[in-house]
Amino acid sequence: MTRLRIGVVGLGIGRLHVLALLRLRSHFELVAVADPAPARRRQARLLGIKAVPDLDSLLALGLDVVDICTPPHLHEQQIIQCLEAGTDVVCEKPLVDSVAAVDRLAEAEARTGRRVAPIFQYRWGAGSQKLKRLIDAGIPGRLLVATSETMWKRGDAYYAVPWRGTWAGERGGAVLSHAIHLHDLLTWLGGAPAEVVARTTTRSFDIEVEDCAAAVITTDDGALMTATVTLGAAVETSRLRFVFEHLTVESSQSPYKPGAEPWTFHYGSKDVARRAEAALAAWTPPLSGWRGQLAATHDAIVSGGPLPVSLDDARTALEIVTAWYGSARSGLPQALPLAADHPDRASWLPEDLRER
Repeated sequence: MTRLRIGVVGLGIGRLHVLALLRLRSHFELVAVADPAPARRRQARLLGIKAVPDLDSLLALGLDVVDICTPPHLHEQQIIQCLEAGTDVVCEKPLVDSVAAVDRLAEAEARTGRRVAPIFQYRWGAGSQKLKRLIDAGIPGRLLVATSETMWKRGDAYYAVPWRGTWAGERGGAVLSHAIHLHDLLTWLGGAPAEVVARTTTRSFDIEVEDCAAAVITTDDGALMTATVTLGAAVETSRLRFVFEHLTVESSQSPYKPGAEPWTFHYGSKDVARRAEAALAAWTPPLSGWRGQLAATHDAIVSGGPLPVSLDDARTALEIVTAWYGSARSGLPQALPLAADHPDRASWLPEDLRER
């Protein structure tokens, strides 16, 4: 197997990427990590990993791939820097801070010949992958309704990090930085979004951005999907439910691994159950979470095939974010995909903050 030389920049959530990469030694050589904090660099060195202070130093090591896990407001500039340096890029969510920024990344991909793989690791769970296989086989029939619930708990320690809870640093709140994973699963499994009607509010914390939100998302073929999120829950859970013509499915309630088993599948008839059993007979689930996505991304880079998560997927997720904020502020439905001249395409930030 061709091993790719990879480096990780940012050792917040990036620590989990490092652990995943250390379990994918046949796919990747973890050359080094980068973080401005000396304490984090010392921790990496204790694991025998080379540590450098910044992205420039990381790129100087001659990498095939850079895995970006820095604060969201840094992503666009760092991604383009890596592409122009000749490396492919993996980047944590939220990928960038506007739909127009995704368009700029697509232009940079075309210009450099390198590619960007946005992270949506919740897709790599045995339950979500099982349902996707059944959908691809045409077994569930049309989606009727679906729900997504992101009920998480944050606190003072989380928001003690200066850039969190702010429009300038985090670029959004619960909708952007937390529930975006479940909303990606909702549309990946439920269908492309055509309209969003939404509300946001701040009820739990003294922060600039929202910590509670709810929306109705209508798909291209008319299915109704609801999505709710809070960061003030006493007990953390995540849950997805899908009601198709011939199948009703409910995910696990694991807050950070909702794609993993156990998922519950209720078939509308014995015939549908038999067809599902046949579709799954020779199937085994892939590696889960970050390991699964990173392994699949490795294979796509080496083969030149399509990335398992692409800029188009990230654009859909960020169009939902844009429409959610736009609907919450205007009180009006927002149509998707966004028109080329949509006033929020360049930024979903509040009007008085868009020049920052």
